[in-house]
Amino acid sequence: MTALVFNCAFNGLSIIQELGRRGIDVYALDSFRNVGTTSRYATYRSCPNPTTDEAGFVEYLLDIADEFDDKPVLIPTNDHWAAAVAHHREELAEHYHTGVADAETVDLLIDKDAFGEWATERDYPVPRSWMGDELDDVPESAFPVAAKPNDATGVPDMMFDSTVALLYNRLFGDGSGPEFSAEEQAVVEALSENRLEVFETRDELERFRQEYEDVIEHFVVQEYVRGMSDQMYTVGVYANEGEVKGLFTGRKVRGYPPDIGDCKVGQAQSVPDHLVAMVKSMSEDLGYHGIGEFEFKRDVETGEYFLIEVNPRSWSWIGITPATGVSLPWMAYADQKNTYTFDYQESSVPDGSVTWVKAFEDLPNSLYFYRRSHPEWTKSLGEWWASIDSDTLVVAELAKDDPLPTAYATVLVGRRLVNETLDGVLERLA
Repeated sequence: MTALVFNCAFNGLSIIQELGRRGIDVYALDSFRNVGTTSRYATYRSCPNPTTDEAGFVEYLLDIADEFDDKPVLIPTNDHWAAAVAHHREELAEHYHTGVADAETVDLLIDKDAFGEWATERDYPVPRSWMGDELDDVPESAFPVAAKPNDATGVPDMMFDSTVALLYNRLFGDGSGPEFSAEEQAVVEALSENRLEVFETRDELERFRQEYEDVIEHFVVQEYVRGMSDQMYTVGVYANEGEVKGLFTGRKVRGYPPDIGDCKVGQAQSVPDHLVAMVKSMSEDLGYHGIGEFEFKRDVETGEYFLIEVNPRSWSWIGITPATGVSLPWMAYADQKNTYTFDYQESSVPDGSVTWVKAFEDLPNSLYFYRRSHPEWTKSLGEWWASIDSDTLVVAELAKDDPLPTAYATVLVGRRLVNETLDGVLERLA
């Protein structure tokens, strides 16, 4: 009864804890000591980072395969780790339950432009998109538009030393890998400054193209769906070769930054029936396998829902799902191991009755950091507590039976507060 969880931030921690509490032997694989690797429910194993060494990562998995008495389930929690497994799915399947979709599907989902074309051809409601070298084709009817990095994984076309791989790892990975050339550094700076940039007019878009003309091919431009992060809705699934067996629905209550940021508070919440039907249809079209997140955004002016992206792996607040009666990590493990036979399960708890919070980050955001750009999101301590109070509260950093991750999270938030305070002082002195 073994599972290997890759890339063990809070996403991985919640999966580790859920499986460990059910008696599964969990190994936390990462290229550095992340919060999930400190859990009492996991054994930490340092491994190559597939962002910069996909071949080494796969070789590592094959080398350790004989250590396990059973056939472990692989559960990646990050795009480029999922892509590495998908690219070697057949080879790894001799020793593991791979737990991811096939390479064609994963590569499609992580390429924003290619996925947009695929979805448009099948009449799924996605924003229109154009690559950075196609900006002359953007019609006036598309504005406002948003520019963002196109490739989220860093391992396209099996190029282990690709520029994009290095860029993504420096921006969102562990910072390891070779040094950049001057050209690569220019792309790093451009992408780090523009994870999402919104343009109301063509003149604004043209200024962006001129400023980043040397790296513009790394961006995709999409129609912008108006609204803040609280208009983001998640339909999370576990599917077995296209058949959805478990489904969770929820809404992001707060992200940081508040317009486009990662989820800091999320809650169980129903979505329109047509979105659930769409997710099931799309999973079947893709032959989707494993845990996945279908992320929608509701336009605040029209009320229309758009499919923003599909993440071919677990997502940051998957830790909410066990409390809603649909434990996607457990389903993903048990179904692939044939431990249990599952009938279709769907979360059906009352809206807002279950809340997930990354409290060590959301509290300082609400008390202080939102003031910088969106002061209307600032809250007093009492207002903050009222905003997360619910029948069931899942706190990402706190578990009575697993204290070391709490200590790790405390160090992280302390480091952040010190760094942010110093940055603020330097800004005032400048």
